[in-house]
Amino acid sequence: MKRYVFSLLFVLPLLCPALYSQENAADNAAEQNPATVPEQHDTPYVHEMERWISYKIRNDQRFDIDLMFIGDSITELWRSTGKDIWDQYYGNRLALNFGVSGDNTSNVLWRLENLKADRLAPKVVVIMIGTNNGTTPEQTVGGIDAIVQWCRCHYPEAKIILLDVFPKGVSPDTPWRQTVTAINKILDERYPAGETADSPVVRIDLADKFLDADGTLPEEMFPDFVHPTREGYKIWAETIEPEIEKTLGPIPSDPPEARGTPREMGRFNEKNEILKKGNVDVLMIGDSITHLWENEGAEVWNRIFDGVTAVNLGTGWDRTENVIWRLEHYDFSQVHPRKAFILIGINNSGASTPEHIARGVARICEILREKFPEMEIYVQCVFPWGSDNNEGNVKCNAINAQIRQQLADRGDVTILDLNDEFLHPDGRFKPELFRTDRVHLVPEGYERWGERLKPYLAP
Repeated sequence: MKRYVFSLLFVLPLLCPALYSQENAADNAAEQNPATVPEQHDTPYVHEMERWISYKIRNDQRFDIDLMFIGDSITELWRSTGKDIWDQYYGNRLALNFGVSGDNTSNVLWRLENLKADRLAPKVVVIMIGTNNGTTPEQTVGGIDAIVQWCRCHYPEAKIILLDVFPKGVSPDTPWRQTVTAINKILDERYPAGETADSPVVRIDLADKFLDADGTLPEEMFPDFVHPTREGYKIWAETIEPEIEKTLGPIPSDPPEARGTPREMGRFNEKNEILKKGNVDVLMIGDSITHLWENEGAEVWNRIFDGVTAVNLGTGWDRTENVIWRLEHYDFSQVHPRKAFILIGINNSGASTPEHIARGVARICEILREKFPEMEIYVQCVFPWGSDNNEGNVKCNAINAQIRQQLADRGDVTILDLNDEFLHPDGRFKPELFRTDRVHLVPEGYERWGERLKPYLAP
């Protein structure tokens, strides 16, 4: 029988104490529940997850996200087995898959503490963990409690959806199943029914959705009797979606990269005051590469834009969603610019798909066309970065391919591919045009860029 159980989790203090340290673990192991002692589990996906979080929180005090899924391999496999279901339900929400194959409660606690997860601000957290614990059912539930407590302390505004551990083992009498059943029974006692429906913790049991009438776990849905098939992920998403929608609303039509998000208001205010004065011919729109026309590119800017009133709206660290917010909130009432040059996307590349980045660029073009029907809009392909034949250039090419594809039907946008200025004919990177970070340009790089823009600046 499906159970929706609400709890205020009154059994746990909300004082956000530091998690039990590994240094103290050796001295106090006999006194501590091992399921609550943070323990590192190093995998490639942990490092990918760390990079994702670092991209999102850099230069920001906290980063708002819609959804955070916490778990083990069953959660991680949203990335493969359940990918198309994930894309359908969560692709247009800003969601983080915080599941790692092989993890137990201790590993999750370590990641929460050490991957800067406290810098995130999710609106909904989905937790399903415990199947890999080698601890007793009571200890495992103690580890689950610790994770819920951590989330309640660091995400006080979030709704927490706590799932019973998924059924495991072919039949009810297998040791695997008996262990999971014991864990879920204690969760029943720990999170009793009868609390108010507006509690931040919502508990959901999907067992009746997965099991046959006699309690058998069907092999066609759980081939190894642990991990669900695509159909299992579909059931999972369909079951929890009503609770998610209570907080997030219906699934958005656009990905996060195409929806405005504010960031770094100081520069926004500075540029907005310039725009309010009017008399603007050209808008230069982008991130730090555009921003630094005011530093390394200043001399070239003064020469290239001589006789043209251009405003540099580039802002360091900006992603497509930040540019969208700025364009939606600038006071353009006194300006009628003739041209706009857009270069954006590199800061999205560490955490977003090329398709979503291109959708963000397309949305920027839509906003500019709505505001300035007669404007000439130029979208510059994302510049190359990194070293020869590395992952950065692969991503660069994928992003630019998607930009061309998504803007192909727009007859009112011109795509400028200037990357031959920064690459040798054989595709090798020209490091002499970049800082040592191989992302930002030196003055000679701005010279090459500016010379290529000159023909498009003419009336």
